[in-house]
Parts: sequence; C-alpha cells; structure tokens
Amino acid sequence: MSKRSLEESRSQAFGGDNGLLPIQDLLSPGDEQDSATPGGANKKPRNFIATVACETCRLKKTRCDESRPRCGLCKSLGLECVYNERKTSKRDQSLSMIMSTLHRLETKLENIPSSIFNDLQSLRGQMHHVTSTPRAQPSPAVGDDVYRSTVTRTPINNSFTPAHDEDDFDFEENQTTPDAAGRIAISFSQHGVILWPGARQILPKQLLAAYELLGKNYVIELESTRPPLPMFTSPFPIHAGEHWLELLPLAMIKGLADAFFSVFNPFTPIMDKSYFFSFTLGSAIESGFGYTMETCIVLNVMALGCLAVLAHQEGNYPLPGTQSHRFEPPEWMNVVYEEQAGLRFFNEARRRIGFLMCDNGLQSCQFYLLSSVYYSQILRPMDAWAMIHRAATCCLSMLTNHEVNFDEWEGDMKSRVYWNCLMNETILVQELHLPTSGLSRLEEKVPIPKFIGFETTGYVSTRYPSSTVVDDSYFQYHFLAQVAHRIILTRIRHSLYFYSDSGAIPLPAVNAELHHQLEQWRTNLPSAIQFPDSYHPQSYSTPADPSPSSVTSPNPISPLPAAPNRPLSPAVAVTDAMLRGRHMIAQFHIGRPYLYKALRIPNLLTDDDLEQIKSGLQNAMDWPVTQGIFRKMKSCIPIKFAFCSQFFGQVLLFYCIAHSPSPHVRETLPAGWERWTEEMMRFLEDCAGQSPAVAQDLELLKNLWPGHD
Repeated sequence: MSKRSLEESRSQAFGGDNGLLPIQDLLSPGDEQDSATPGGANKKPRNFIATVACETCRLKKTRCDESRPRCGLCKSLGLECVYNERKTSKRDQSLSMIMSTLHRLETKLENIPSSIFNDLQSLRGQMHHVTSTPRAQPSPAVGDDVYRSTVTRTPINNSFTPAHDEDDFDFEENQTTPDAAGRIAISFSQHGVILWPGARQILPKQLLAAYELLGKNYVIELESTRPPLPMFTSPFPIHAGEHWLELLPLAMIKGLADAFFSVFNPFTPIMDKSYFFSFTLGSAIESGFGYTMETCIVLNVMALGCLAVLAHQEGNYPLPGTQSHRFEPPEWMNVVYEEQAGLRFFNEARRRIGFLMCDNGLQSCQFYLLSSVYYSQILRPMDAWAMIHRAATCCLSMLTNHEVNFDEWEGDMKSRVYWNCLMNETILVQELHLPTSGLSRLEEKVPIPKFIGFETTGYVSTRYPSSTVVDDSYFQYHFLAQVAHRIILTRIRHSLYFYSDSGAIPLPAVNAELHHQLEQWRTNLPSAIQFPDSYHPQSYSTPADPSPSSVTSPNPISPLPAAPNRPLSPAVAVTDAMLRGRHMIAQFHIGRPYLYKALRIPNLLTDDDLEQIKSGLQNAMDWPVTQGIFRKMKSCIPIKFAFCSQFFGQVLLFYCIAHSPSPHVRETLPAGWERWTEEMMRFLEDCAGQSPAVAQDLELLKNLWPGHD
C-alpha cells in the first residue's frame, strides 16, 4: 500500500465535488494575498499529487504543479497545456463561503438530538437498528446505534484534517520555519514547551543550560537505554518449583482474572469477559499453562490482576464476588507482593511469546495490547510503544488482508482492539514524536465497536462466572465517548496549532467552532455518563469505612452519586475521571496556541485572546485523575507517563505566564495555580522512581526554584 502525503489526503477528504472550500483554505487567512494569480509563473510547485493534473502530466505520470495557463513541465517542454477541468481559484471564494462552510459543520452537529439518550437501559437490546438517514429525527428506540453513527457521521472525521502518519513524526522540526502562508507549526507535545521561543526568554538560564546538555530527545534516550525488566521468575510460593503455575489454586487464578475485568478491562476493553471465562482460561489450564497464546493472555491478565488487587486495597474496595463492603485480603494476597506487582506472571508470558511471535491473529493482538497496558502502568513508555506497534501490525494484518464482518462478534472484537490500539498509539506518538504504525489510515474503514456480546453467538459463559456492581453498558458508552473525544483532540491539533508573527492566527472562527463541537460532544453524551460544567475534586473523597449505600446502587448504570459518596468501584472512578478530565484536557489544548502567542507577542493580544488564555489555564488545573480517591488509589491511574508529560509542560507554562513582562498576561493566572503547581510536582515525585525520564523532568523543573527542596 503506497503512503499518501498529508496534502493529498486533505485534498481528497475536503476538496473535490462536495462544494465546500478546502480546509487548507479555511485555515490559511493569508492565501488570497500570497497565492499567485492564475497564469502567474511564480506559483511554487507543490510536493503532493495534484487534484487536477494536466493531460501531459497524466500521461507521463509526473506530479503537476497546476500552474495556469501552463504548468511547469509543459512550459519547460514547450508543449500546450490542457486541463480537462478548471478548478475554482482561491480568489473566487468569498468570506461568505467560509462562513457558510463553518455553518454547515455546526448544522451537522446540531442535528444530533439530545433526547435520544434519556433512557440508556432501554437501548441495550437495540444495536441491530441502524438509521439510514442521519439528518432525520431518530426515535429513542434506536439511540444505541444513533450514538455510534453520530461518532462516525458527524464532521469529526470529515470537516477538519485527520491525523496522518507523516504529520505525526518529527512535528517539532518545522517549529521555527514559516510555511507559504507565514504560519509556524506549534508542537502538540508538552515536552516541546521548553523549545517555545517566548518561553526561552523567560525560563531561568540554569534550566535552559541543563536542558541543552541533555538534548531534545533526552526522554526517548533515557527510556530506551534504561535496564530491562528482570528476566527471572519468582515462583509462588517461593519453593513451589519449576511447575508452580500448574499448582496455583483455581480461586487465585479466578480472583486475579476477576480483579482485572473489574478494573482495567472496563476502560481498556481489550478482552471479552464471557469468551475469556468460557474458553481462554479453560484452554490455558487444560494445557498446563503451556506454550499457547491462550496461556500468554491468561498470564498477562493475571499480571494486571495483581495491580488491580492493589487498587482495590488502596481504595478500600471489596474484591469482586465478596460480600464485604471493604477490602479484605484473600488467602492468596501475598502473590501480588513483589518488587513489581504481577511481574512473575508477566515474565512467564514473555517467556512463552517467543515461540508465538509470528502470529498476527486477534489473540496475538490482545496479548500485545495487554502487554502495553502493563508496561504503561509501570511507567515504561518505550516498552509500551513497542507493544502497541506490534499490536498495530496484527490489526493491519487482520483488517487489510481479509474481509471482516463487523456485524459479527469476531469482527466487532477486531474493531475494539483497533480503536484501543489507535488511541493509545496516538497519545505516545504525539508526545514523544515516535514513528507511527500507519494504523490511522484505516480510521475510515473500521467502524466504532458495537460491543456485540459473545453470548449472542449461541454460547453462554457458564464456567467461572464473574460479578460486577456496574453494568457493562456504562463502560461501553464511556469508551465510545472517549473514541469520539480522541478524534476531536486530533482535529484540534491539526486545525489550531499554528502561529504567525502578524498575530492573526489562531483564527477566532476556527477556535469558536472547536469549542462548539467540544460542547456538543459533552452535552450529547448519554444521560448515564453526563457530567456538569464544573468539577469539584472533593466529590472523589474516600471515606475510611464506606457504607453499603456507597458501593451499591439500585440502578447499575445510573449517573454517579453526588458528593460526598465515592465512585462505585475503581473502574467507575477511572472512567468517570477520565471522561471529565478529557473535556478539561481538550479545553486546555484549545488554549495552548494562545499561550504560545502570549509568550511570543504579548503586545498583539486581543481581549478575546486573553479570555482564551484564562480558559486554557483554568482547564489546566485540578485534573480529576490525580484528585480525591486517586491520591491513594495510584495502582490503576491510566497512562501515567502521559500525565507526567502534561504536568511537566504545564509547570513550565504557569511559571512563564507568572513571570511574563506583560501585566495583562500575568492577570490571566487562575486562583490556586501555585497550589496546583505543587500538586503536579508531587505527582512527578511519586512517579520519578519508576521512570528515568520523569526523574529528569523533575530535576529540570527544580531549576525554576533554586534552593527550594
């Protein structure tokens, strides 16, 4: 499969016969002045495949620069230049067309009726209904599918530039080089803040000197050269011998698996619980934990189960299947206590996968994704990226070489692993500028998962039944909502992250549209996962002795209880905090280009710019996943390295704004920002022992306050 250029993809996605102004025109306010007139000889050749090539270039299969009346090739050869179709020039497009385009984007989102989400429980059995007219007023009976079609049919994928592999790699290289429209690309990475010209004028010299000694790729270097995980396995119990896995009590195996499915799988739905307990687990046990893919998967589930048990202990939650209202350690609790919880099982899985590494099926993909989750939880981002890359290879093999029926259980499982893989890859790639797998090219082909239950195929999970306090639908809607949010966040990056010395960028119209669509995403969430505009960290308080009412609910998928009740389970705590947090993260990232502008040309800031800066800084504070119950329940905080990277950049930004020479910029600081800075530093200190890159980030930040311990 040939690799398309970013501009070709933009042209195909947003140009053509749809009558809309190409998105690159919408986002380039200076094009009318900078573009050559039709017939001008000064038009620069484009390094992408032409939308309307002349006949000579088509015959010779060369790239046409589309100059009129003759392209560069025809002019150099002295040939007549013939175009089959004349393309409307940018000069012919009016401001009303631009506003019309924005209005169309808004209209598409406004056609999403909020009334269809009022009764989530009644939608559970309606997945087979698919609306054929997305603009029609749907009935509440088909809300389940309408919500999924909303994610794919709204302008999230076809109104702004989607992510493409070639644009993700080395995004910082062009940070100081303007394009033809005078725009400079702003790095989406929080580690890139230290390279912002405006920030470098404010940051202490000792910090910049320490950074120069490290080099801009120090994070990748430190994480790539750190010692590998210990390669030996500690049997359990210690004197059990070489075949200790075969001697494990069934209650321990089931307990660890239940803990995994009650904590990690709900917000990273890689596995199907029914299939696991009906087939995968039994196959591994019957093989004596031999060298099979089922064994590898079970061992990874048990490794993550150890971390899940610790999360229950930290949050004082009862383990699944127990009758208590608090955490009571099981008889096998000592299995989770080792230098790295779950490592004995993870190492046994690593030992076996060597003989199975060439398999690219669904189970292999699940194994590598489970491995990436484990590496992510123990703060080894480069190892997690390697596993995601391997899982992506499995996805590409499954989805490009075979026909996939996404309306069946197996096909739907493939869409689940695809979206898990893509979302987690995007987070690491955008922060560390690592090479991508090419998985994003299938984004239009792979539908949002329907979460087709394995029971619908005629099998019923009778072995090793598991109990949960919250219905799976709650987590499924969370996952779908976060898939939609990831697409919006990618769109924010590709449409807003530009700067110009003229001060005209970011464009207010684009900013307003992104804010509008983010709010449409929030207000049209299913009622069970709705959250208010404001967030109060105290709503995540952790009572020392939770009452029965705080861990049970008459409606298992009703909205979360209000303060002071805590979340119903560790998984509910994570999914709710991540959804609320993602809304704040998107608001913050919409404001970051204005922070760049404030540090570089504060004299050109408008009143609207200052409001955007205030909003961005306010939404950079008190992220739910670090507050309340998570102050104790740290074993299940997801993507911790990504949060550490975010906090590194945010501490720098708060410092730079606080020390800006402009009083108007300093006045945008929200109340409590110093307290939040201290909390972010404590979070980094907690994680520094697990990651040399985080430890180095912490040392750099200490240069902001010399002599302060």
